[in-house]
Amino acid sequence: MNNQVTTKERNTYIFAAAGQGAIYAMISSWLLIYFTDVLALEMAFVMGLMWFAKILNAFADPVVGFIVDRTHTKKGKMRPYLKYSPFIISLLSILVFVNWHIESQAWRCIYVGVTYVAWGIAYSVADVPLWGLPCAMTQNAEERDRLFSLAKFLNAIGGALPTVVVSLLMSDKILGLEKGIFFSAIGIVVISCVPFGLVYPNIHEKAFAEGATTQNVPILTQMKLITKNKILILVIISGILGFGRYLLQAAYAYAAKYVFFADIEFIESFKQVIGFAVIGIGMLPTMLLTPKLVKKYTYKWIMIYSGVLGAIIMGAFYVVEQFTDYNFYWAVFFLLLSGLPLGVLNIAVTSIVGECVDYLEWRHNIRLEGMTASMSTFMAKIGNALSAGLIPMILLVVGYVENQEQTVYTKNAILMLISLLPAASLLLSIIPMFFYDFVGDKRDKAMKELEERRAQIKDASIQDAVESQEAPQT
Repeated sequence: MNNQVTTKERNTYIFAAAGQGAIYAMISSWLLIYFTDVLALEMAFVMGLMWFAKILNAFADPVVGFIVDRTHTKKGKMRPYLKYSPFIISLLSILVFVNWHIESQAWRCIYVGVTYVAWGIAYSVADVPLWGLPCAMTQNAEERDRLFSLAKFLNAIGGALPTVVVSLLMSDKILGLEKGIFFSAIGIVVISCVPFGLVYPNIHEKAFAEGATTQNVPILTQMKLITKNKILILVIISGILGFGRYLLQAAYAYAAKYVFFADIEFIESFKQVIGFAVIGIGMLPTMLLTPKLVKKYTYKWIMIYSGVLGAIIMGAFYVVEQFTDYNFYWAVFFLLLSGLPLGVLNIAVTSIVGECVDYLEWRHNIRLEGMTASMSTFMAKIGNALSAGLIPMILLVVGYVENQEQTVYTKNAILMLISLLPAASLLLSIIPMFFYDFVGDKRDKAMKELEERRAQIKDASIQDAVESQEAPQT
């Protein structure tokens, strides 16, 4: 099939993904340690808030997906929700990092609870349409996969920005933890909201076959169709079981601060930025390589092999650190290696959603881009919620005390959060993918039938238009 996405649309989309990634990484990487080590909130409250807010955010995604699929305007079904939401998210992304120096613990909890929950709901309104757009921008599966891959690559680049910037500025030699995080949030949000906000005026959704319209499909019917999308269900289960891949970056801030040691003062001062940087460096080559791997192998086996490789690397990470007494240089080596499979999974878990949209259209002649994209973001946010809630729960159990030297027992628990738990999670995530069968001849046959069906509907629409113009006027 011919390419259907212009250069301007492609560049707008991938840089918007970079902006979105930077904003999300600012929240996911630094909000937890900001709550515990700056605002000094009770660990039990932080754990409860993380689980509640993230799970609420996750379940908001299918609601947004349903609304998106029932939206039919001249601007499309996705774009209208990206007109104002990037700017609302940007404002809330700054407000969650404002320390008003409220003396009352209860009122501090109320403030962060309200702003963080509001941020999550606003994020859903933009997140689902943004990641559903490639399925509405082109019917060409290869072009869509390239667009997803480029977007996720730039999304990861954008996501690396907060980790590097904050890690530098939070050093006691520069701004310190509180000011480093706060001023980084302002700068990153201001820079990121610009490309994120350019999606609405610069991207166009293409018209799809009338037989696949979703305007009048009831929500119960949509949910029923989703449950019939066997391969999507398998991907969702795999993604949720693989929640441990989010632990590495979410918990590394604690590991760098309290676990690893370096014998050079400069390196010791910048363990945060070095660790986050090498994770990103490890992810980049495999993210670039994944689109080429997809042409040779299927998403199924790419995800299975990546899960096994990640489990081996992270398991070895824990063992080696035990024998080297938390040596930072060995940690850097394993953080770099850990990024390799995570880079593949970062692309594959998102791109495979395009196949799920095609599969549903092939089986039931209906395209649920919004609802399917929402299931993908739902999966990611449930995984993120599990990891974000697990961290404070484990820290609470093992006796973590902020801004103090930790016991060996606590250090081992923090190390486990970035090694053994992700390893076990990745092994569990590969189990559902063994049942993923939309591969080989079956997939080729489906895509050929879809192409023929779309061509027939297009030809019929053109013929109807010609006949209507030739009909005598009364």
